[in-house]
Amino acid sequence: MSRFVSIGSVTLVALAPVACGNNQQPDRIEFRQSASVQQPQTALDGATVPKYVDAMPTFSNRRSNGTTTQNVDMVEFQQRILPASVYASRPAPFNAGSYQWGYRINGAAPSWPSLTIETHGTATSVNYRNLLEGANGARPVLARYLTVDQTVHWADPLHLTQNNHCVNGPPLAGPCVQPYNGPIPAVTHLHGAEDLSQYDGHPDAWWTPRFQQTGPAFVTTAYNYNNQQEATQLWFHDHALGVVRLNVYSGLAGNYLIRDNRDTGAANNPIGLPAGNFEQELLMADRQFDTNAQILFPDGQPEGFNGPPPNPEHHPFWNPEFFGDVMAVNGKSWPFFQVEPRRYRFRVVNASNARFLRMQLHRDTPAGAIGPAIWQIGSDGGLLNAPVRLSNSATAAEFFLAPAERGDIIIDFAGQAGRTFIMTNDAEGPFPSGDPPDPNTSGQIMQFRVNLPLSSTDTSFNPANPQRPLRTPMVNIKPTAQRPADRTRDLVLVEVEGDGGPLEVLLNNSHWNGNREGTTTAIPGSVSNGRGVSATENPREGTTEIWEVANLTEDAHPIHVHLIQFQVINRQTFDRDAYRAAWDATFPGGTFNGITYPPGTYIPGFGPPRNYLTANAAGAVGGNIAFTPFLQGSPTPPPADEGGWKDTIKMLPFTITRIAIRWAPQNVPAGGVVAGQNLFPFDPTNPPGYVWHCHILDHEDNEMMRPYLVAK
Repeated sequence: MSRFVSIGSVTLVALAPVACGNNQQPDRIEFRQSASVQQPQTALDGATVPKYVDAMPTFSNRRSNGTTTQNVDMVEFQQRILPASVYASRPAPFNAGSYQWGYRINGAAPSWPSLTIETHGTATSVNYRNLLEGANGARPVLARYLTVDQTVHWADPLHLTQNNHCVNGPPLAGPCVQPYNGPIPAVTHLHGAEDLSQYDGHPDAWWTPRFQQTGPAFVTTAYNYNNQQEATQLWFHDHALGVVRLNVYSGLAGNYLIRDNRDTGAANNPIGLPAGNFEQELLMADRQFDTNAQILFPDGQPEGFNGPPPNPEHHPFWNPEFFGDVMAVNGKSWPFFQVEPRRYRFRVVNASNARFLRMQLHRDTPAGAIGPAIWQIGSDGGLLNAPVRLSNSATAAEFFLAPAERGDIIIDFAGQAGRTFIMTNDAEGPFPSGDPPDPNTSGQIMQFRVNLPLSSTDTSFNPANPQRPLRTPMVNIKPTAQRPADRTRDLVLVEVEGDGGPLEVLLNNSHWNGNREGTTTAIPGSVSNGRGVSATENPREGTTEIWEVANLTEDAHPIHVHLIQFQVINRQTFDRDAYRAAWDATFPGGTFNGITYPPGTYIPGFGPPRNYLTANAAGAVGGNIAFTPFLQGSPTPPPADEGGWKDTIKMLPFTITRIAIRWAPQNVPAGGVVAGQNLFPFDPTNPPGYVWHCHILDHEDNEMMRPYLVAK
């Protein structure tokens, strides 16, 4: 059993410094010196952590009833993520577990992940409290291990970044080159939910303990979730501007299940889906630890797990992506799960900061024979029209999730009594051009042991031979010739390079606040939310749009759009280099942030090179030249596992991803809503508005996020 020790009211313990030691490059057996700026740490080699010695924590019989008010506290505690033997040899206070931040729900013990909230079609009221502080208002212990880079746009409770113009460096000086040392800002986002924006966890809606400081979009700590969308698995996590990578990494995450009258969660559900102990949530994430068994998030001083910060003269502590060498499921490193020889339903979320997971089952060892098939029956926004077989020795198909994506799967262990299976991961990091995972660490996720006796005859839904449909066919919102889109937007993902590597990654070459680089001038066509940020994406309620997003970078980006579920139309490769040359040539030139750019030269953070609202040659707004002359081959429809409702989608490098987005509830029939008509049970045009962003948290925290406002 996991041990959770709450320390919210305990006096902080002085931690002894630890000498610098060796550290590991992502997915390579190579070690380098590493130290934390605030609390010296020596990296623990993940390969030395024993695997498959602890049972996976489960939530099936202790979910929190979302039909009642949820009192959710953000607190600090200790949790034994690694095996007990690792903590036993550590000195106090580390022997009690790894310091974590997490959610304490209705007085139950806090944990990472938190208790799952399960709701059955009625609204859920949640009262959030930020209690992330120690005795007498001191900073929590874990804050010493999490270095906030004050040179990125972030919550900035003490206004140090703003007052010292840290985002305009170099040169950097004073607070800009120091870690933040103030109160902890936090705000919770229910990922994938259709809700009023004041309950959405807007990045600027954060607050600190005792409301000492609040963000410009702060409205309330009492949220109301409608739960009127299709039955699905959502998840909730921190969303405070510019520190999401740290707060989520610290443990602020949990699952949220919406039920309906078919997917009830009960054993007698009309679909026959596995239920009770045969339905389990799996929250997966990679982590790194130090030799005191405390989590380690590299800040690059002098050099971290993922290499040194690529541009320390701009961002002294920010790294482009985090990759850990310990895999955890439900808050346990490399756990095992005992199963009966029957079908199980697993609700999986990739909660990693940056690591993609491409999973397969192997018998006995990571290199063993392919195990039983993995069938996907649902995605981010609900059930698929039909099951999709993902794991197959003949086709080598795999279960593939980017950060924040969810997959609803069934695995049939019938006929496998006495066997064990390892769930492996072979996704490169960064994906797809990075290194393959180390087969001894991040290449393994968890173990299944088919060693429980069959408790009853398995009559559950069989995805290989369905006795009944999963659902009535989902509403198809993809535009047609008879039902064209109200608007098409051509948008780009672009990486800004510094002298040493990535400096930031931008959506449509625009910064979070919507201003031109180094100015207070909003990008033309922007609309202010009245709280300090301006949006160029301002769709009308009731409209259906096509977003064509061209990825000009070499990495895949999981793009998440708040408020709605969308559908993938297709993907198509394009000549990135030729497009980039033509796109760069359209920039007008000028002086920004002290740098003069001649005409025809790319201007980072300028926004799109042309007027956003003037349609290009293909009739699309967005301020970018048309993609059409640069397209290659034919469009590729989404694979079957991406054929359902999505709120997060992998946008592959040198590829245009086309999605259909409709600002109306999922169940509205195709053609059942028109522009200017609001069918949500709330007003989506109310401020502060919503956002769309990359869900690689290190990217999201450094400008790869934009506000959007729904218009009347």
